[in-house]
Amino acid sequence: MDSVFQPDGDRLHDKRSIVSIWLGGALVVILVTWLVVLIKISYDLQELRSRGAERAADLAATYAEQVHRTVKEIDQIALTVKYQWQNSRTPLDLVDQYEKAMHHTPTFPAAIGIDGKAFSSWRQASIGLDFGAVDFFSYHRSSNDSALRINPPSGGLGGLQGKEVIRFTRRVNDAKGNFSGVVLVSTEPSYLASLNYRDELHEGDFVSLRLVDGLPLATTTENGPVNSVSHFLTAPQFESDEGVRSDPAELFSDQLGRYVAWKKIKGYPLVVLAAVTEASAVKSYAGTKTAYLLFAIVNTALVILVAVFGCSTHIKNRERRLRAERVRLTFRLAVEGAHEAFYMIDLIRAPDGSIRDCSIEDCNEQAAKMNGMPRSQMIGKRFSELYDESTVEKLLKIYDRCYNQGFLEHEFYVKENSQHQAGWFLRRAVRSGEGIAVTVRDITVAKLHEENQIKLGFTDTLTGLPNRRWLNDFLPDALLRARTTHKQLALLFIDLDNFKNINDTLGHAAGDELLVAAATCLKAALRSVDHVARLGGDEFTVIVENQESSAGAELIAEELIRMFAESEVFERWQALNVRCSIGVALFPTHAADASSLLRCADEAMYEAKAAGKGCYRVFNHTTVDHGRTGDPRSVV
Repeated sequence: MDSVFQPDGDRLHDKRSIVSIWLGGALVVILVTWLVVLIKISYDLQELRSRGAERAADLAATYAEQVHRTVKEIDQIALTVKYQWQNSRTPLDLVDQYEKAMHHTPTFPAAIGIDGKAFSSWRQASIGLDFGAVDFFSYHRSSNDSALRINPPSGGLGGLQGKEVIRFTRRVNDAKGNFSGVVLVSTEPSYLASLNYRDELHEGDFVSLRLVDGLPLATTTENGPVNSVSHFLTAPQFESDEGVRSDPAELFSDQLGRYVAWKKIKGYPLVVLAAVTEASAVKSYAGTKTAYLLFAIVNTALVILVAVFGCSTHIKNRERRLRAERVRLTFRLAVEGAHEAFYMIDLIRAPDGSIRDCSIEDCNEQAAKMNGMPRSQMIGKRFSELYDESTVEKLLKIYDRCYNQGFLEHEFYVKENSQHQAGWFLRRAVRSGEGIAVTVRDITVAKLHEENQIKLGFTDTLTGLPNRRWLNDFLPDALLRARTTHKQLALLFIDLDNFKNINDTLGHAAGDELLVAAATCLKAALRSVDHVARLGGDEFTVIVENQESSAGAELIAEELIRMFAESEVFERWQALNVRCSIGVALFPTHAADASSLLRCADEAMYEAKAAGKGCYRVFNHTTVDHGRTGDPRSVV
């Protein structure tokens, strides 16, 4: 058998060569595919990152151009106010001038005197508003610098109270060159960021106007409000007038790397920057990248499948004979060592396609032993040679159904014969090609154990009578039979009188003996078609079927009462006056279901006890319940 499981040296060498060629070729194709895909993805991503940097530069240039025009306009307002202040012979009136000029930009100019109070203003700055404590005023008062000063964002005053404003200021001197006040032009950050570029901003992108020292004046994001939020953890520095660079994620508060482009505003201490996240730059490529990777994965899987299939097919063709032999020998070892009977059955068909007989193509020793003959004689036998005609007919139907369904499993009982004892067996049959593989296992011991367990579950352990669980199952079916046959069913509820006295005086062992005696008496008094069960304690029930009226049940009740009074079984308890009280109820006269019927019989039994014990009563609807509530003896 070793020659079957171990290929010789040449075959092993050929097998290794085949595997090496197929898998080596597949590996080359896979590596080339992934190399091309990864190079393509890397090239495309680099191209998109370059475009992201270009987009940042375009945004910065666009924003810088507009900011330059806006700041120049604000500076022009400041210069105009300053000129009118210094050269006007009449008091400066900004309201009159700006109304005539139809000035509609969201700027708020004011003239602030040497005392720090506004003496003329337009729009929000009230006359007399004190700016003396604001930083810009003290700066201009102490510095002779006449250039436009752009102040960091701060809280507004007067009509701009509660708003963040940016103040543009210029010093005003008198004819002698002495400080005479300050021209102030205020505006909100949104005016400096009111551009038409927002559609070009993606999630995480922003544009920002800053002082050259890095302090933010106005920042705009995709959907957020214009504000002075920095985004940078530390103020960025820009040595050149304009440029583009890639800033790492650790420089930003949201930990997103960005391409940052900046441009300084000519003539003013301002710089404009645009920041585009690396993620937004390559966001549009996600689908294409996934497609490339999916292509590489699918191609890899296909190449592996082709290689494995080709290699395995090649090897399988060379090894088919040895595999078949190995399977056959392994199977033989398995079935011979099994405790189950095993058969391989060949179906013999008639010209019309029906099965007319079966032959045993193969079997194990256990199967031969089960049929009482050597295995050598079993193989090749037809069913018609082994079994009688009725058995053959039954088996042909079984295997025909198995062949059509593909699988069949069932239990069957075999009577005792000359070959083996009676017992239960489990047959499993599976279609195998044009034949059927069958196993038969002896399950007699398990079956008997199962039946015994079921019987124990429905039997009272003390008396051997059926118990309450049995009554729960039996009574509903008995009522259904009575309803179908239009007959009555009588239920007798029996309770032993004075049973408590026996337990109290003689002990529970004596009480148990009395219960066994009562069960014996009941079984002896009833017909074979009647049924008696013990509910528990000293309570019993008798079921009498196929009654025309209550007369038959009453006769049985009278006989039971007489036997309890006269039977020799109860002689040792006569001094204690052992008797029984019986309640009788009929279906469907008194109740329509099992629980109601038992309750009616129970109530009738209590009527018998109330009448003096040792008698029976038939239930009637005028019976008093004697103060009992509920239904403690329900069987459902």
